[in-house]
Amino acid sequence: MPPNTVEPGTRLVDRYRLEAALGQAGSTSYWRAQDELLDRPVGVCLLDGTSESAPAILSAARQAAAVTDPRFLRVLDASQTDSVVYVVTEWVAGSSLADLLGDGPLPAGEARLMVAEIAAALAAAHEQGLAHLCLRPEQVLRMAHGQVKVAGLAVDAAVRGLTAASPEEAARRDAEGCAAILYAALTARWPGDDQSSLPPAPRENGVLCTPRQVRAGVPDDLDDIASRALIARHRAGPKPKSPAEIAALLASAHVTTRLPVVPDQDPDRGSDATPYEPSYLAPYEDTTPRRRGTMGRAAWALAGLLLVVGLGLAGWQLATALNDGNEGAPSSDPTSTESTSGQRPLKVAGVTAFDPPPGGNGEENNDRAARVLDGDTSTVWTTKTYNDQFGPSGLKEGVGLVLDLGKTETVRSVAIALRGSGTDLELRVADQRSDQLEDYKVVAQASDESGLVEVRPDEPVKARYLMVWLTALPSEGSGYKGTIAEIGVRG
Repeated sequence: MPPNTVEPGTRLVDRYRLEAALGQAGSTSYWRAQDELLDRPVGVCLLDGTSESAPAILSAARQAAAVTDPRFLRVLDASQTDSVVYVVTEWVAGSSLADLLGDGPLPAGEARLMVAEIAAALAAAHEQGLAHLCLRPEQVLRMAHGQVKVAGLAVDAAVRGLTAASPEEAARRDAEGCAAILYAALTARWPGDDQSSLPPAPRENGVLCTPRQVRAGVPDDLDDIASRALIARHRAGPKPKSPAEIAALLASAHVTTRLPVVPDQDPDRGSDATPYEPSYLAPYEDTTPRRRGTMGRAAWALAGLLLVVGLGLAGWQLATALNDGNEGAPSSDPTSTESTSGQRPLKVAGVTAFDPPPGGNGEENNDRAARVLDGDTSTVWTTKTYNDQFGPSGLKEGVGLVLDLGKTETVRSVAIALRGSGTDLELRVADQRSDQLEDYKVVAQASDESGLVEVRPDEPVKARYLMVWLTALPSEGSGYKGTIAEIGVRG
């Protein structure tokens, strides 16, 4: 059964019913299908199993399937039957960045928000040994409810035969990919050498023009981040070496909370939103105009207006870690116009894990606690893995981290970079270090959180000790486990 000869109605491994062909390139085709076992729509990519690249593609798909980060388009199944390799992905409907940019560049705040999410997602993927290597606007997806997804992790590179000689090279190339997406979002032009549906970025004497040369009003720090990564020997400083560095540079002036649900003004239109099609496939010729997804530019603007706030991600530590010795790097000066009015980053003197009785024994991976202050989002503190969720019916009420500010400070907000989905947490404060939970006063709470979270007391509070107390953890495998990459504090 060659993949380019299958027809609608074909059932694959007695489970996936192919319904509509969406794209084809050579012997590779992409279909909308129905998973009859779980009764859900899926995307199915069919590839020639006899090709030399088939084993690499299958291996990449299976590795990508182990990535549970919701910011990636999930690979649900990957295998081979007869002479066909098939890769099954979740079915999503939304707008690609390429579609969104058809109306012109994004506002700078939206571009910062989106690329920070992408870079943080890729940093997490690199921690698991996976890279993208060919990030383009067509692979950045915006769902109707505001979520950003990256498609093609590992798989698209395998289809194209792209590899990296080392993890360091893979990290550098994905950093460049993030910077190229930032450049495109700011200018609606594509700076890469590979093809995109966007117009190519202009060049002067063969040298790529900076975003500010293409579009007036691009903020200095965003112009510098994109230019440092994409233009050799740029004045702003050395090239970022990884997506984690890109995420940190973007966060040195801002932090964002997770993207909220944006109500769909016309729910009946949701089914017409553009589905993801792998960028290596050319869609069938269709004279019907492609309508953009229901999210649209208005919702992008709303999300940017609500979410772009002047709080340094992972605060003082993250900005300082990257800016030391980098002339021209983005400033973390609290008097900058990019900062939240009246706020300044507070230095954290130390951090320890907190696991009090009853239920706790005082040890909760304390040797890893300092990772939340190291300015590196690729290093994390984790809880232990629990069989039951926290709460009255579980082993314990929660676990957490205690931050020592060194002296009593006025605290206005705390930024927390989480991994996984479904974390409940409390921000607690105390004037003195204590081993008893009740000695720490609850001043703010958040529930069902993921990604970058900003926690603010209703009023600024004075305290020396801050506790991030986790009361519900994301599911992981058959258990529950919490992960924090960075914490920053502002006063």
